[in-house]
Amino acid sequence: MTRLSQSVLPHFGKDESGVISVMGALMLMLALAVAMIVVDTGALLYAKRQQQAATDAAALGAVRQLDNPQAAAEAIFSLNDYATENVQARGIYYVSDASRAPAERYFEIGETASDGTLVSAANINAVRVRQLTDSPTYFARLFGFGNMTQIETVAVAALNKYVSFSAGTRIASLNEGIANQVLGGLLGTTLNLSLIDYNALADTNIGALTFLDALASEVGLDVGSDTYGDLLGTTVTAGDILDAAIDVLNGETASGNPSAAKLALQTALSPVSNATVPVNQLLDATPFVNRTIGSVQSAVGNDIPYNVLDLLSGSAMILGTGKAVGFNTNVNVATLASVTGSVSVGEPMAHMALGKVGDSVSTAQVSIQLQAGVNVPLLGRILNIPIYLQAGRGTATVASIPCITGGTQVILSGATDAGLLRIGTSSTNEATISVPILLSFRISGSVPVNPNGPHNIPFTVSDYGKPVPTPNNSNINLFGQLGSALSITNLSLLGILNLTPLGTVLSALLSAIGGALAPLESHIINPLLDTLGIKLGAMDLIVHGAKCTAPTLVG
Repeated sequence: MTRLSQSVLPHFGKDESGVISVMGALMLMLALAVAMIVVDTGALLYAKRQQQAATDAAALGAVRQLDNPQAAAEAIFSLNDYATENVQARGIYYVSDASRAPAERYFEIGETASDGTLVSAANINAVRVRQLTDSPTYFARLFGFGNMTQIETVAVAALNKYVSFSAGTRIASLNEGIANQVLGGLLGTTLNLSLIDYNALADTNIGALTFLDALASEVGLDVGSDTYGDLLGTTVTAGDILDAAIDVLNGETASGNPSAAKLALQTALSPVSNATVPVNQLLDATPFVNRTIGSVQSAVGNDIPYNVLDLLSGSAMILGTGKAVGFNTNVNVATLASVTGSVSVGEPMAHMALGKVGDSVSTAQVSIQLQAGVNVPLLGRILNIPIYLQAGRGTATVASIPCITGGTQVILSGATDAGLLRIGTSSTNEATISVPILLSFRISGSVPVNPNGPHNIPFTVSDYGKPVPTPNNSNINLFGQLGSALSITNLSLLGILNLTPLGTVLSALLSAIGGALAPLESHIINPLLDTLGIKLGAMDLIVHGAKCTAPTLVG
């Protein structure tokens, strides 16, 4: 027997037949084990995702019933076929403070919040909902694990305050001739809108959230899965914007003159339907970036207005950023014969925001180069004088949202950057003027547009939709000031006779030119800036609407 073992066993050890079958069996067992883990893990993740959705819904429902959030949360879980014995819903105080970590923005009754509030039952504004459930396992039990796995989900919803506002939109002195040239040039097309069309655009509002939902549909984002952050990070076409706006204007929620606004918007945007616009430059909805598309309106309630003229001018200024747009007009006002020029728009920000305290929007920084044809009776000639204007950017910020019944609802803070008005161009601060066979001289002069603000402007419900200017006492009648700041040098007759020492001649010439420039402000500059939503040394603030108790997921 021993001899047999000695002879057979070495041979058996060297025999490799059947090894593939053994390895295959081992691999099959390993694959089955991995499949079991994948099935259990997938089922667990799916169960948690479903439970989190139910917890979010329970938090949003409970925050609407702060007097009894527990009952509200349990009712919503029951509707979603979840047991309620492990549901916890507790009222807390929430402070929207971006400087603090999310977990540090919640405060319990008896604590002093980061905004100084001593938290009591009277100022609870949020609800934290916690749910524990057991999810069955399928294969984990074969490896010694339990039959159930505990799932915990938490959601926090707060009654936040939001405001829809814009900076700089004005229509009072809009000149449709200049508006068509400038907006058409920025868009890259030819516009022929009437003042009636522009007023229809200015008078018509659509819902900001409704518009965002319609725009998301136009670009193929999915309701209920993609987020508003996905939409804000998207570049869309002017055609997408137009189609989404028309969808909303055809509905029942638009106010003002939707039919006229729709035709005006189609006239303006249809020729440039393929031009691209980043959504986050057109409309700021930062508070909702993490919410799924279509999920906000039910929480916010009635939609927040978005002005259609803001939509058009915002699209135009984004498309025209960095572009010099020319215009010309025959004014024939007093001694002002004609004006030509160009407008360059700096980096614009959204014209409108759906924001909370601390959020802001800005008007664009704009440079305007004019060539003014000035009729000087003293000389019996028209002088072409270059004038450069830099209008600094204005910023509107939500200072607070008091939401006082019958009183102040919103306080906006408005401030403008420094600007400049001068004779010359962007690179020169004087001009040489020649009158053939008569006079030649150099003319210079400048007026600073001082920084202004910040100024806090309160708004009541009756102020909604109305432009309210920030104070502007230091820069009134800039062209009048420019006329007083003019100086002339190298004044010569026939190119040989120096007339500069003749004070009477010099004074008369300065007075004639200064007086001729004065009408530029009201007849050219103000309508031009109104088209772009800008005001020299100040800004117009408009609140379109506010929501004082908008349930929002904050954690």
